[in-house]
Amino acid sequence: MNQKIGVLVNCPINKENRQKLAENFDLHYAEEVPDRDALLAEVGESISIIISDGPRYIDAALMDQMPNLALICLQSVGLDHLDVDAVKERGIKVTNARGTNSASCADHVFALLLSVSRHILANDKSMRENEAYEECPKFHSTTVNGKKIGILGLGSIGCEIAKRATAFDMEVFYHNRNAREDVPYTYCPTLLDLARDVQILAISCPGGEATRNIVNAEILEALGSDGTLINIARGSVVDTTALVNALQNGVIRNAGLDVVGGEAPEREPLCTMENVVMSPHLAGNTEESWLNRSNLTRQILMEFREGEKLTNQVY
Repeated sequence: MNQKIGVLVNCPINKENRQKLAENFDLHYAEEVPDRDALLAEVGESISIIISDGPRYIDAALMDQMPNLALICLQSVGLDHLDVDAVKERGIKVTNARGTNSASCADHVFALLLSVSRHILANDKSMRENEAYEECPKFHSTTVNGKKIGILGLGSIGCEIAKRATAFDMEVFYHNRNAREDVPYTYCPTLLDLARDVQILAISCPGGEATRNIVNAEILEALGSDGTLINIARGSVVDTTALVNALQNGVIRNAGLDVVGGEAPEREPLCTMENVVMSPHLAGNTEESWLNRSNLTRQILMEFREGEKLTNQVY
């Protein structure tokens, strides 16, 4: 096949991918032009592939601008910003980046968990504000070793969380739509059962309407006053108003949040809470995971070009 395949690059890709993909594909960068619609009016019919990621919406209107679109290659795991019905109606193939950031996300779960459990931020601030080491106020903490951890969503990220939990001698529980026969962990048939059985609840399930606000006031109450919530999945999974109330009133002890749902007024109280540690949705954004994603993207595009089975095809 000598003719280069048209590709709309709808998100950042690394320098190496730019160079190597350009050898076999005709790349058009949506973020490097002032008007994507104008670009697609010019080249839309030549586009067979779009490379995109989780934060960027791919809806029917965008697909209509590329009538020959055959593959959506996502450099993310979640599909909540993809119009799945439109994809199915048009027969467009979809791949995602499942597995490329699992280790990084699981690492971040424990970064947040240890930060809130050991009061890392408060103790760091104490050290910086007091010249005399002996005079520093000390914020005493709890260990995570030996605790019971519940994982909501035992996919590739959930399994990596479980692996790290076992290194801390933690007892691992999980809830999925169905029990898995290939893991040694304890299955809970409902999320409420999971919350009741554990001291730490780690969320690693998909977002979207099916999981919207499933961690609600009832679940937080079941987790209990010694409970810790860790969310590195999607902000939409947790009812933010219920979480704020739970943290303010001692319903749960603390929370580590890489994602927060709701509007600014709902989220704002979290910013003044000492029992909360937050990060701006970067659990999976390490150098290593970006390299994994880049390599997978290039692999998938070459598979498509050669007519081979696509890695990580979801539709």
